[in-house]
Amino acid sequence: MEIIARQQMHLVRADKEHTDSLSRFFNRQMETWAEARDHYRELHQVQVRELLYGEMTLQVQYNPARIVSTGAKIDKKTITERPCFLCAHNRPETQMTKVVNGHYELLVNPFPILPEHFTIPHQEHQPQRIMDHYVEMHRLLENYPELMVFYNGPHCGASAPDHLHFQAGTNGVLPIQKQWQRLSRHLTEVYRVNDEEGIYRLNDYPAPVLVIKSKEEKTGKQLFTKIYQALPVAEPEPMMNILAWRQQDAFITIVFLRKKHRPACYTAEGDNQMLVSPGALDMGGLIITPRKEDFERLTPEQAVDILKEVSLDDEEAMEVEERIRNSKGLQEKQKVVSSGKKEPIVAVGIVSAEEITFSLNKSYTAKGTSIEGIQQVTFSEGGILWNGNRYQELRFVPDHHDASFSIQDVTIGVNFHWERKETQTFQGVLHLVVEADKICAINELPVEQYLVSVISSEMKATSSIEFLKAHAVISRSWLLAQMERRRQQGQRENGFFSFIKKDDELIRWYDRDDHTIFDVCADDHCQRYQGITKANNIHVVQAVRDTKGQILMYGDEICDARFSKCCGGETEEFQYCWEDTPKPYLVSIRDAIGGGDPFCKTNDQRILRQVLNDYDQETADFYRWTVSYTEEELRHIIERRLKMSFGEILDLIPLERGKSGRIWKLKIVGKERTFTIGKELEIRRALSDTHLYSSAFDVEKKGDRFILHGKGWGHGVGLCQIGAAVMGERGYSYEQILLHYYQHAEIKKIYK
Repeated sequence: MEIIARQQMHLVRADKEHTDSLSRFFNRQMETWAEARDHYRELHQVQVRELLYGEMTLQVQYNPARIVSTGAKIDKKTITERPCFLCAHNRPETQMTKVVNGHYELLVNPFPILPEHFTIPHQEHQPQRIMDHYVEMHRLLENYPELMVFYNGPHCGASAPDHLHFQAGTNGVLPIQKQWQRLSRHLTEVYRVNDEEGIYRLNDYPAPVLVIKSKEEKTGKQLFTKIYQALPVAEPEPMMNILAWRQQDAFITIVFLRKKHRPACYTAEGDNQMLVSPGALDMGGLIITPRKEDFERLTPEQAVDILKEVSLDDEEAMEVEERIRNSKGLQEKQKVVSSGKKEPIVAVGIVSAEEITFSLNKSYTAKGTSIEGIQQVTFSEGGILWNGNRYQELRFVPDHHDASFSIQDVTIGVNFHWERKETQTFQGVLHLVVEADKICAINELPVEQYLVSVISSEMKATSSIEFLKAHAVISRSWLLAQMERRRQQGQRENGFFSFIKKDDELIRWYDRDDHTIFDVCADDHCQRYQGITKANNIHVVQAVRDTKGQILMYGDEICDARFSKCCGGETEEFQYCWEDTPKPYLVSIRDAIGGGDPFCKTNDQRILRQVLNDYDQETADFYRWTVSYTEEELRHIIERRLKMSFGEILDLIPLERGKSGRIWKLKIVGKERTFTIGKELEIRRALSDTHLYSSAFDVEKKGDRFILHGKGWGHGVGLCQIGAAVMGERGYSYEQILLHYYQHAEIKKIYK
């Protein structure tokens, strides 16, 4: 008991130290920043009215200084053109900073709503996204339990949607907090962890609200992930506002379920206009009006209507709750997959467009009706217009196992020299969702069925069966690793960033993290997938069947089994192409066993046709290649691709190479600017109208020409497809092929 008492006293002292430190920081900023000090003084004089609506009391605050946020334009053009006011180099010199949680900076907000109001931006400029950063709210409240922390989504009140940030301020002053004792008596359990932790619906509130009660950071994160994954799909993230505070030893998180950025009255004309743009504090009952006339005439009924208008309706909110309740079943399904009993389902992004035309070749069920034939959907007012009705999402579920649908104008070879559009046919479920200002078509189907299409799209029927088996295993491994990675994104301890940017340097890598609403895309960025359009290869069907459930593993980890067309004689290591996390099974090897030429050094057209489809065969010189530019040609390409001026290009200097010789850091020297870029795909994109075959090249300067002498096609990490095809032809088994390219890995069967 004495030990526990000492620990509790230590926590109390630590909390007091944090509180005192925060107060000193705030007071010091008030002393040194006259503009902010004036706004806080004015805040003491702002007018506040109470709006009584049933048992609920809302408030409206007249705050002219907040026109900066309420009136902010957040369209892409405006955001691109204005300097980010949360980045350190654009802030006023008088604005003090206090580093918190290692990666964030605490700033006094110069345009306050609360008596003490802080903005907490990430030190790196990155988009406003909550999924990987929700735990920071817990950590802020651990350090500063006297605060209330809140988050505005990129289209739900954030005036800086391009820079990740939270806000925090005086606790207990919002109407929802003041009336929490009464409101919390009317909670309906949605998902229960134990007697003290879970997800609940808040009843008797004007807008739909879900409440998370948690005691541990890990539990809070898992519960928030359930809500996030259950919300209607939207880009760049599901729409929401979040409030969080401490209640004794528990964390209370309020999630407001949004579907609209601003109410109709915001853009109305004349007397019908009211400049109310709800963020987290407005949703919490404190409605901010920067104009006096809006403050004076806003009625309780109008205030409630505004909150309801920007929120999910009751039916939509109930669907979210149902998905949360069913999420336990989804977890159990994942356990079954990993224990060797059931095959998983993969979601593949096929096409994204403002209008999609498709044909249901047999009967499908959507919205309770069985239909078939030609269909058309159009993006309209934030939704999907189909047969005269607007939906947030549509699911077309096949009525028969052999039913298929065909989508017109599917782009293949995105950004490659052979890019083209095709009509493609698919089996499984067709799921249509809104993605930004377009409709995204997603195909959901069993993994093994997907693999038949992928490998048929990549390989010819003449391929050796051992090569096809090897490809089946790596395609399955890569896919399941990506699915697992996406599923666990909400459980990562640290955020993941795919770029490092400085004034004279941009190091960027491209990975499947670009995909947030499906597991993988249908193009080469992930694995080329063309439905049953190309799935007519009986040898592929046999290879997939013979290796069903088999994957590569390193210890307990599913191997991220990368592959490329041609390694050029030596494979590359993972960290030189993507994040700096070396993988023991993706090391650099010479593409040979014993002496002799590398496997991929071949001109045998019969073997090359196994790997290269008709449009790939338009590329002839991939093992060794040469590209030549005049200085003017090179300058125009670089300036267009990097969107910056260099003047005359004086030199291209490789600064860092990987083990295979691929450049992962390149200095571009111009008369007006010197700039360093990386990693390998960024270099390939910067030096070509499409892509260079690889970044494994040397630079020769000859007169006014730059000549690039290169080797290989692709990033070169993992399996070399042409090399593996040669190995298959020479009689190597699929196990030998796999363990040649993925050293230290094991082949395991995880489902039947």
